[in-house]
Amino acid sequence: MESPRGSHEAPFQVLGTPSVKGESGRGRSRAEPWQLSGRSQPDGPLQTIVVSQQPFTIGRHPENELCVDNPTVSRRHAELVLAEAGLFVRDLESTNGTFLNGRRVRDRERLQDGDRLQFGAALFTVRAWGRAQNMATLSEDVGSLVLAYTQFDKLLSEPAVVPYFQPIVRLADARRVGYEVLARSRLAGLDTPAQMFRVAAELGLEGELSRLLRREGLRIGRTLGPGTELYLNTHPSELRGPKLLDGLGELRGEFPDAAIVLEVHEEAATSSRLLATLRRRCDELEIRLAYDDFGAGQSRLLELVEVPPQVIKFDMHLIRGIHTFSTERRQMMTSLVQIAQNLGVAPLAEGVETAEEAAACREVGFELAQGFFFGRPAPANTWSAPDQAIAP
Repeated sequence: MESPRGSHEAPFQVLGTPSVKGESGRGRSRAEPWQLSGRSQPDGPLQTIVVSQQPFTIGRHPENELCVDNPTVSRRHAELVLAEAGLFVRDLESTNGTFLNGRRVRDRERLQDGDRLQFGAALFTVRAWGRAQNMATLSEDVGSLVLAYTQFDKLLSEPAVVPYFQPIVRLADARRVGYEVLARSRLAGLDTPAQMFRVAAELGLEGELSRLLRREGLRIGRTLGPGTELYLNTHPSELRGPKLLDGLGELRGEFPDAAIVLEVHEEAATSSRLLATLRRRCDELEIRLAYDDFGAGQSRLLELVEVPPQVIKFDMHLIRGIHTFSTERRQMMTSLVQIAQNLGVAPLAEGVETAEEAAACREVGFELAQGFFFGRPAPANTWSAPDQAIAP
């Protein structure tokens, strides 16, 4: 059985130079050549450095095998060791630490192809020589990741997120009654939520980023007028710990008069017990609950019945082209909408893009809707004008 990542393995023999195992496997080292790809200077060109000397040290001093001219890097920061078992990294008591895939290196740890090594704020990608097939593409990927990692602290500390708001309308009269809060940023490489959460996942900060987006959404969303509901997203990882419940209390304390609707993705609703706990906490804080993307996964009707939210958002894949549905499929949608309404849940149609889809959703029985037909995500000042109804 292979040892877990980061575990202490048996003593190993350090190899003088990298070599490739021959076909017979005799008389050749089992280690294969490795390389690091990244920038040795914050604004310098992308480089590919072969790990060829032993020991292979990394640091700010020019005598290191890899000299990284970055103020966050120590003079002798870390070293890479080639051994029979592979390539290992060890921190040399650096000031700002060495990180492997976002986790601080405490002792020597084994590296694998594709790992991300961070020395202070300098980011490099580890590649086995024989597996790097397209170095131009690799350099572009590493460049964008380096930029994103170095910018992420700014994203959280400044903060540099920019909330965007997409209207949610009441289908009966097409009046705006709320907004879903989405996110962009002012930082290159972290422009979209996907880019932000990709880096956050590597650093184990998805929950912190999610809490920041909710807080900034409410802070900016206050300009949209009193009583306007703001739909705030959660990250699936947040439902596995107590920080979400605690954070909601802090959020209510900071924004006591905000009309908050908390969205939980359908795929995160894996436990009725956890949802019931969340629903009770939301009730205590006068926060409404919405199940997002219903129908995108397993359509958890059991959780819907046992722990009904106030709003259920039907996934856009169920809505797209609804005006062209067959009679049978239209009846199915009508039945699902009626089930929600019988439970006291307001059904919301996501992804409405045309007047025909909006009219069909109203005929099926949807009470609420959002989508490009009613407005694309935009900064708060876009929606500061008085509401004007859009006739479906």
